[in-house]
Amino acid sequence: MNPSGLSINTMGTLDDQATSVQEPIPVRRNSQKRQSLTGLKFLNELLDELDHDQDTTRDPNYFTNPLLSKPELEPSVSPLLLQDDLAFEQVGDRISEFQDDEFVKQALAKGMDLREYAHHIESELDIVGQDHEDDYIHQSQAFVDLHDQIKSCDEILETMENLLSIFQTDLGNISTEIQTLQTKSVTMSVQLKNRMAVENHLNELLEGIMVTPQLIRKIYDGEVDETWLSALSELDSKMRHAKARQGRHIRALKEVGPELERLRFKTVEKIREFLLSKIKSFRVPNTNVQIMQHSVLLKYKELNQFVMERHSEVAAEIRQTYANTLRWYFSNQFETYASSLEKLQCIVGDKYEMICTDESARKGLFGTSKAPHRKTNVFAMGSRIDTLKNQDAGLILIHVANEENLKYPYEVLFRSFNLALIDNASSEYLFLVEYFSKRSQADIEGIKAVFTHIFDPTLKLGLANIKEYADSSYDALGILLCLRINRQLAKELERRKIPMLDKYGDAIHMILWPRFQTVIDMHIDSVRKAKTRVKPKNVHPHWIARRYGEFVGSLLLLNDEQTDVMPRLALLRLEMSSLFDIMSKTFTDTKSRLVFLINTFDLVLTLLADVRTNEVEVENEHWRQALQQTVALFVEEELKPYFGDLISFIRMVDIAGGVSKVQLDHFERTSYSFSNSWRQSLLAINTSVIQHFSSFKNGTLVLHQVLAQLLVYYTRFHSLLDEKLRELGASGSSSSTNAVISTRGWSHQPVGVQTVMVEVKKFRSNFLP
Repeated sequence: MNPSGLSINTMGTLDDQATSVQEPIPVRRNSQKRQSLTGLKFLNELLDELDHDQDTTRDPNYFTNPLLSKPELEPSVSPLLLQDDLAFEQVGDRISEFQDDEFVKQALAKGMDLREYAHHIESELDIVGQDHEDDYIHQSQAFVDLHDQIKSCDEILETMENLLSIFQTDLGNISTEIQTLQTKSVTMSVQLKNRMAVENHLNELLEGIMVTPQLIRKIYDGEVDETWLSALSELDSKMRHAKARQGRHIRALKEVGPELERLRFKTVEKIREFLLSKIKSFRVPNTNVQIMQHSVLLKYKELNQFVMERHSEVAAEIRQTYANTLRWYFSNQFETYASSLEKLQCIVGDKYEMICTDESARKGLFGTSKAPHRKTNVFAMGSRIDTLKNQDAGLILIHVANEENLKYPYEVLFRSFNLALIDNASSEYLFLVEYFSKRSQADIEGIKAVFTHIFDPTLKLGLANIKEYADSSYDALGILLCLRINRQLAKELERRKIPMLDKYGDAIHMILWPRFQTVIDMHIDSVRKAKTRVKPKNVHPHWIARRYGEFVGSLLLLNDEQTDVMPRLALLRLEMSSLFDIMSKTFTDTKSRLVFLINTFDLVLTLLADVRTNEVEVENEHWRQALQQTVALFVEEELKPYFGDLISFIRMVDIAGGVSKVQLDHFERTSYSFSNSWRQSLLAINTSVIQHFSSFKNGTLVLHQVLAQLLVYYTRFHSLLDEKLRELGASGSSSSTNAVISTRGWSHQPVGVQTVMVEVKKFRSNFLP
């Protein structure tokens, strides 16, 4: 290959590098063409050499030409001959290598001669190379300008480098200076902090001990009001400050100490005058103590706190004056209230109002009553239970009660008095705890002493009134109501967390409970005495039974949550059962005795039915069993006059041990007796029950049992008759057929059980409620 071609390729390569950014796609194609051209050139050269070798071999002058010498032939012939095998191998390798080339594929596909195609490509590359050379020459000035710009940039960058080096040096110097300043700043900060700490301590000391003229004038000349309280608070703070530093050798404290002491005495003097004047105003009539406590004393609570901490003698004087004043106030108010309540009391019961005490016992010598007519039933609870249930009821207002001419049983007065007492006591106790307690802790013992001193006469007044009532009362329900109200109020005090009236409640219980037991014992004793002198006039319920039912029901109603009454009730129930039995024996006939007991027991159960407590079931069970036993006896007694033969026959068979020893004639006589009068007997039984039992419900139940027992007896009679007929050897497929056949000779055929049942149902339907 010639040198010019190599030069062109080199220039072309430089040109490609210069224009690679502007024309990437043509450069790539030229590169591909160049690669293909290189291969094609190589193949073309190989093919030319092969053709040349073949022509030389065929030339006859190749070996015979004398003009040619051997040394000249060797360089051109020997290498070809020595490298034939290598050339062909290279051709094969080059063909395999360029077989996949895009341009070679296109040339071979078009059937073109590779030599011509190579020369064509080479000419194109020469043209392209010439174009690149021209373009390079055209852009030469741009390259020179670019070179100059790069050189200028280098100079600028060198200048910047120098500047940055100088700047870095300056920064190093500044960093050193900053560290120095930081060290100085830390030192100054510590110094400032120490000076501020000293200043704060100094300010605190100065503010704590400095007594200003304004403070002195306010304490000496000012009126006790809210601004005076501010001055008092400032003075108290200074005194606390001075006391806290009392052991230190501070000259200013020694100088200000006497001045603070003079201010303390003057402050205590003004507080004493102010509080004593306010406390004495409680004695003014119609003064509301609670309002004065909250609007005056608690508002100026800090006055008393200052006195308790700075002058104990004056504090004790103020507390004692307050206690004496409130002692007089509450004693006077509750004495007036108790006296007014006493005038509203309605007397309920006296010693003649016992369960078995007759009204005639209260008659005088000439038949006049010894006591005014009472309006309240001493045995029945009635609306009196509302006093216990209605916990939201307010106090009795005396003027309203007087205007409406109202009267109340004692338990209502008892509740009103004691409710007012615990309300005032609760309010007073809370006030004492808040007002007379020091800031550090509450003086519970001292407060208890003040409270006891204040309410001692009032509590004694209440206990004296209760004892007076208890000693003269025979109203067991009223006493028990008071006991339950007392327990209710005790729970309220417990809920309020007021322990000061616990002993008062216990004292009330110790007064009322023994009296209640005494009154119950008097009722029991009246039952015992009545066994020898009370005689019922008829079989209807006696008034004693009604009293007992109402009384026991009322006691059980008040005994819902407790069982303290149950032992006395059990004893009373035992005595009443004995009394009812003795009273029934005053009747000459058994039937009347049983009817009296049934009516009595039924009335007691009816009165107890309205009571819904747990303990009432014991009472109900006792009287229910007594009623059932008595009704069973009455059923037999009622059937005996009308169906005596039937009952006697069945009992005789039971005694004989069966029907084998009983003759069939006896069956006939019994059946005949029953058939003749059974319808009339049912009518007579119905009439008898209506006459003897005033309670429709009770009479219906008794009649049902009588008729049911009659059906039992008559069914039993038919069973015994069938058994007797079978024993006699009667035949037949059913017992009814045997009866018809075997009793054919009787004058009256036995009445069928179904017939009797139909007739019984007629009577039972008439008494359905």
